[in-house]
Amino acid sequence: MTRRRLLNGVMGLFLGLGAVMGGLSSPAMAQAQVVPEARAALPEVVRQAGVLKIATSYQWPPFASLGSDGKPDGIDIRLMTLLAAKLGLTPQFDDIKFPSIVPGVSSGRYDAGVNQIGITAERQKVVNFVPYFNSGYGLLVRKQDAALDINDLCGKTLVLTRGSAQVAVAEKLSADCVTAGKKEISFLFFPNSADTYLALSNGRGDGFLTARASGLEIAKGNDKLTMTSGMLPNMMSISGIVVAQNNKPLQDALRLALESAAADGSYQEIMADFAVPEGALSVEQIRNPPAP
Repeated sequence: MTRRRLLNGVMGLFLGLGAVMGGLSSPAMAQAQVVPEARAALPEVVRQAGVLKIATSYQWPPFASLGSDGKPDGIDIRLMTLLAAKLGLTPQFDDIKFPSIVPGVSSGRYDAGVNQIGITAERQKVVNFVPYFNSGYGLLVRKQDAALDINDLCGKTLVLTRGSAQVAVAEKLSADCVTAGKKEISFLFFPNSADTYLALSNGRGDGFLTARASGLEIAKGNDKLTMTSGMLPNMMSISGIVVAQNNKPLQDALRLALESAAADGSYQEIMADFAVPEGALSVEQIRNPPAP
């Protein structure tokens, strides 16, 4: 069997599975072609297995959640499905708790992890990233607190998801309060995102720091919550696909597949589908993201 026929067979299997997964394929995904350079960069064990094992948490719309039909969807789900197609692989998603995603990838249980995971210096000590999303921070609050100023949180209490990138941002804001002679910010921690914003809606804490895209999505499904109008200045958070530090071949393969998606517009199409076109990175930013 020729290499081309083999790849076509893999793609046929993948698209068939995509149909079974139910509606995750956009027109761009349906037309996705294997990128030979990206597939060649894959670790041999992954290429032979034909499966990309992905850890995520279905509790974080619009990145990963279960739709009304019970099937997973979101920015991360569609993007990883697209990248897997470009690598000639079948995506296999596993729904786990958010704090377990990075350790799961680092230990080798999963090939990759996604859940709008911010690239931080601390995380870069244990895993590598393929950057794919640029997001500004907003504040999710109860509707009666809509006037709360995200740039004046001293003395307030924030609810936070343990292990999330928001923790470091909140700690910096609190330290700035102390430096300015004001009262520090208090924190309440929860094990996953769903528990965090449920606690907020039930009256725990004053607000939840979150990417604006996520906050708007959460507020759409919870009539107790809303996003404030302000955003933190000069605090953009770059999220990345998590890969193990000892798996540079997979990191390179995913980056090449993402660059291909950026070149053919399928990457930008996913962002536009979720009304966050500003979240798409340029090819230069994918290759050389700003330091966290």
